[in-house]
Amino acid sequence: MSPVALLFALASLSPADTAAASSAPPSSPAPSSPSQAAPAQTATPVPQEEIDDDAYDLGTLEVVTTARRGAALGDYEPELVLDEEQIKAYGASSIQELMTLLEPVTRSSRGGSPVFLVNGRRISGFREIRGIPPEAIERTEILPEETALSYGYSADQRVVNFVLKADFRSLTTQASVRRPEQGGRTLTQIDNNVLRIAGKQRWTLDLGYQNDSPLFETERNIRRDGVPYDLMGNITAPGGGEIDPALSALLGQSVTTASVGAGAGGGAGLGDFGVGPRTDDLTAYRTLSPKRENSSITGSLVRDLNQTMSLTLSGELSDTTSFSYLGLPGLSLALPSTSPYSPFASDVLLHRYVDAPGALGRSSDTLSGQLGFLVDGYLGDWRWTVNGGYDRAETKTRTGRGLNDEALQAGVTAGVIDPFGDLGQLPTNPFDTARSVSSKSSIEGVINGTAWEGPAGSLTSTFKIGFDSQSLDSETLRFSEQEQTSVFSERSLSRDRTSASGNFNLPIANRDREVLGALGNLSANLNLAYEDLSDFGGLSAYTVGLNWSPWEPVNFNASWADEQKAPSMSQLNDPTLSTPNVPVYDFATGQSVTITRIEGGNPNLSEETKRVLKFGVNLTPLKDKDLRFTANYTRTETEGSIASFPTITPELEAALPERFTRDLDGNLLSIDARPLNFQKAEQQEIRWGLNFSTAFGKPDPAAMARMNARSGGGPRGSGAPGGAGAGARPGGGAPDGAPTVMRVEGGPPPGGAPGAGGPPPGGAVRMQAGGSGGPGGRGRGGGMMPGQGRFNVSLYHTYRIQDEITIRDGLPVLDLLDGAAIGARGGQSRNEVQLQMGAFKNGMGGFLNANWKESTRINGGSSPDDDLSFSDLTTVNLNLFADLSSRENLVSRYPWLKGTRVSLGVENIFDQRLDVRDGLGNTPLSYQPDYLDPMGRTFRISLRKILY
Repeated sequence: MSPVALLFALASLSPADTAAASSAPPSSPAPSSPSQAAPAQTATPVPQEEIDDDAYDLGTLEVVTTARRGAALGDYEPELVLDEEQIKAYGASSIQELMTLLEPVTRSSRGGSPVFLVNGRRISGFREIRGIPPEAIERTEILPEETALSYGYSADQRVVNFVLKADFRSLTTQASVRRPEQGGRTLTQIDNNVLRIAGKQRWTLDLGYQNDSPLFETERNIRRDGVPYDLMGNITAPGGGEIDPALSALLGQSVTTASVGAGAGGGAGLGDFGVGPRTDDLTAYRTLSPKRENSSITGSLVRDLNQTMSLTLSGELSDTTSFSYLGLPGLSLALPSTSPYSPFASDVLLHRYVDAPGALGRSSDTLSGQLGFLVDGYLGDWRWTVNGGYDRAETKTRTGRGLNDEALQAGVTAGVIDPFGDLGQLPTNPFDTARSVSSKSSIEGVINGTAWEGPAGSLTSTFKIGFDSQSLDSETLRFSEQEQTSVFSERSLSRDRTSASGNFNLPIANRDREVLGALGNLSANLNLAYEDLSDFGGLSAYTVGLNWSPWEPVNFNASWADEQKAPSMSQLNDPTLSTPNVPVYDFATGQSVTITRIEGGNPNLSEETKRVLKFGVNLTPLKDKDLRFTANYTRTETEGSIASFPTITPELEAALPERFTRDLDGNLLSIDARPLNFQKAEQQEIRWGLNFSTAFGKPDPAAMARMNARSGGGPRGSGAPGGAGAGARPGGGAPDGAPTVMRVEGGPPPGGAPGAGGPPPGGAVRMQAGGSGGPGGRGRGGGMMPGQGRFNVSLYHTYRIQDEITIRDGLPVLDLLDGAAIGARGGQSRNEVQLQMGAFKNGMGGFLNANWKESTRINGGSSPDDDLSFSDLTTVNLNLFADLSSRENLVSRYPWLKGTRVSLGVENIFDQRLDVRDGLGNTPLSYQPDYLDPMGRTFRISLRKILY
């Protein structure tokens, strides 16, 4: 059975127990019918004279609710909220793809990756939701780092809360192909997902496959210094000088280097050799991007256990293989004059490459699996969560070390091997092998709720305790050319960690409760954390913060965090790998050279201590517009900062000479790129931006009527079969002709205190269809109606004030904003701008993502000619998509197009790459544009089919 057929069969199944069991507290049982979801309310007609001129009468719909369903805990308002139509404008096919597009607004200035919630609750892991189609999302909320503390996470991660639809089922399959304009590589991906949501019950299954073909240097404009010989080879005398007087006489000049001709194999004559060396750049035998293949299966199940508890199970199995070509093995063989394959009167040397690409190839295979569970529920008004999991990953790597020179030389000396023939099938040196197995088991419990009711609000608190055990075993077998034998090394590292944390949020002032009302709303936050590691001892962290809203459109927040962090297991104990023929720029010689790069773990790493000061402001200046301004200042100081080894610069070599290996002539042979501790790193930045969303176009009354008809009701007062619309006033709607009014009443639900899953206290919000925000006003965002489109724009600017690194006390400070660098792409850009724009209407849409980074430079040494300048870089990506289901005429003619979407994308539209120049205006070989970005302008076509 094919994966698609299997998924279709699964999608036709319904969950076994989809009764209305609820995870609400016992004192707040789920309503037994839609009409019981909230107290009945009377629709309030808006006087005709108060209706905006651009408001359209589309009939009346009344919805009454007591809270934002699925809202996150805490007092911090979302920095960005995306509804269904706004999400459509991104053109994403899954939550994983949506998160890639949302990276500019989910990025934390403190460096952590986002925390994910579903319906305001913790999940067992991102794998639980990443394949869910965006059509299943009711809204997406992005919240500041301080919200993470309310869920037991650290304060260096933003929070993304996905509120899913209460009832949804789908089968989705998608195939996509990406190919660069210059050709040479094809990336193919197939993804299948089946999803079923029934109330608080959910299950999903994902099957994925990806295949990427290799990209060779010869398929790009790559220049290399010619190597001294090629696949045919060259002949020289053992001590230099003339090879053979007879050859010189034949060629009419003294010959010190002779090129081997095509007919030399099988017994060469002097006529098979020519004057001068033959050279090659071997670009046809090196990959810029490896061949890669990945297969994965992921599943999750969410079920209610009883009225107060729910269970989540999730798992994933993934296998990834890759193969890289690192060049060809080179040989220098002594050819005696007595050999039947030598036409020379004296002994000579043969230098050649051998067509055996596998002898210097690298293969890698990673098999990983994850299992996770989560149980959550209520204990009175307190929400608790217990989650745990087991992860295991095994990686095997084989790196070729060339042909066995000694065996070849013995055969040539004995006259049994033709040195000019095919040597590709001869014995190779033992492969370097590396194997690592990492595993981690963990369990943690979190409980949050209201500890005390104060005059300004509830003191909410979150407590977490956890334990995890992880291990990393690595084995390395490395071939030593000097000793002509393999050296085996083995390392094992384990770590047990016990952790505990507490978070407290205390309201100080509340304008609605008239407690210090002149201050507006003010609350304080305190987080304390401690962990004990078996290999590092005790580490502590604390965060204090203030959240202040002097009046409704403005919110200020400030926080101070101090955290000790141990190096990861992989940073300590990854197996050692040696990669030959890596191109780098050597500032000491002003040349691009190929070296051996040594990577792996460093068992001598120590912990780092990070201190972060943050000030933020959020402003929503217009009540009737979905416009939000955000600005954050962040200052970070890290003592003992852990980082991968930076790029090669004179300052770094002077500070860390033990990391560089040179021969007697000063030529760079290898670098040790394993991670290390810097003495201190300091950064300061300001990041500010805006998010704006609005509806455009005129509503379509006919489309509204069709939507109501599909939902089973008329244009006004319609509801689900058997009763009024969900949450609607029983008995119908407002008087005929009155505009739609939505009333959202604030206050906690019965039995649910604020901070324990219920909403914060608040007033009423009334929204008129067409966008009215009550009499004479417009609701925020304009309220997209059937027939209208949606436009989104997000613009962010980052200005870096400081980015400095102190390698060791007494050494010069590396200023990454002024000539220093720790990466291969230059220093740190002082200015960076990110722009995102999306539009969607009637099934057609487009999304544009643009990034700009300011130019940088690297000071190369005493002479300005050694400096490297890196240009600024602008990359623009565009994705156009068409939801063919929205083209009713087309679907009526071709019903099989229902649920089909076609996407066309272009990455790096203007084919921009970094332009790197030295002081003389030349581009070093290792900084060629095709090295830095082998793909360039890339086209993507995707076909997606979703069945509901």
